[in-house]
Amino acid sequence: MLQLSKPDRPIPRLPVFGWDTFSGTKASAMPSVLDAKCVLYTTSGRASIFQALRALNISSASSVLVPTYHCPTMVAPIVALGALPIFCPIDSSGHIPVDSILKLARADTKAIIAPHFFGLPQPMGKLRQWCDENGVALIEDCAHALFGKAGSRNIGAWGDLAIASLTKFLPVSEGGCLICNHTTPGFIALQQHSTISQIKAALDIIEEGARFVAMPGLNYFVNGLFALKRRLRRTSGTPEDPTVRNFMEEKERLGAINPRLADTQMAYACQWIALHAARQRIVSNRRHNYAYLAEALSNSPHFRPLLRQLPRDCAPYVFPLWVEHPDPAYLILRERRIPIFRWDRLWNSTPVIPGDVGKAWSHHVYQLVCHQDLRQEELDLIVANLWELLG
Repeated sequence: MLQLSKPDRPIPRLPVFGWDTFSGTKASAMPSVLDAKCVLYTTSGRASIFQALRALNISSASSVLVPTYHCPTMVAPIVALGALPIFCPIDSSGHIPVDSILKLARADTKAIIAPHFFGLPQPMGKLRQWCDENGVALIEDCAHALFGKAGSRNIGAWGDLAIASLTKFLPVSEGGCLICNHTTPGFIALQQHSTISQIKAALDIIEEGARFVAMPGLNYFVNGLFALKRRLRRTSGTPEDPTVRNFMEEKERLGAINPRLADTQMAYACQWIALHAARQRIVSNRRHNYAYLAEALSNSPHFRPLLRQLPRDCAPYVFPLWVEHPDPAYLILRERRIPIFRWDRLWNSTPVIPGDVGKAWSHHVYQLVCHQDLRQEELDLIVANLWELLG
């Protein structure tokens, strides 16, 4: 019987670097945003949004349309440039209806950010047409969707610009990208990390892989080296101030923009992994894990999959689960180190709009991990804890 307390070791929330990273077919039959002709590598998804807005000359004289369901990292770059975010409702499939935009767009509206939530492709045709007719730039948010097709085009090909977050799909310590379909990025000049930062990024990737025992034969040796490094750090120099650390963690969680990182190119080690990781394994494992969770978490009156059946041309970021009474189980699951999360910290000015599901999703939708490096026993443990607390 499964032990429904904290797992023996943390279940990885994101992909983990290991031998399996390069196992199998490098190419995937499913297209990737990384295959676009013009890809600019950044340090994160939020940095990519920041660069996209800056490329479009977004300023204090501009407003930008964004969905009511969001992570603060989507809104923070808009505010950092002095522009006004205007929140649009979403329907039960996560789509931004064009008729709602007609009522909200203003004369100073220069762009709209349209996401593929959870990695599930959203229809973009009508939105693309409206943007063309009204001179509004479409920023296609592919932070949750590194692979797939949305209708007749590849994901990432609908927007004038598109952004992606590589840490959600690849075992890298940092990474985002900006895809330029109709806007030339020649004037965007990103600086390189220092040599020390480049080395640190590579070591962080290896350390994380060893922590989750993803490199059989080397895990013990690598963990020993990094344990020595941490011991030396504690004995040489001033201990880290937990107040400063907690403040920085809170800023990170709320999406604050670090100007230096926003203008820095992704570390070389992360770029190399992004270009050489085996993609077919990523796609097939994520689809398999999603299907397993959909089957295992069905038939309850207290929760349900937000989307039971995956579309054919997508690789999900997470598995969205609608929970009728999400509290206090959510906090208990987090205390047990079960890797679930939700977007319950919306931007302060997010309004209540009739017919909108965004605010309801922020409270009721659990996002469950389904990435390619999960083991079956970890999936079983997630399912068992959910049924115990909610089912």
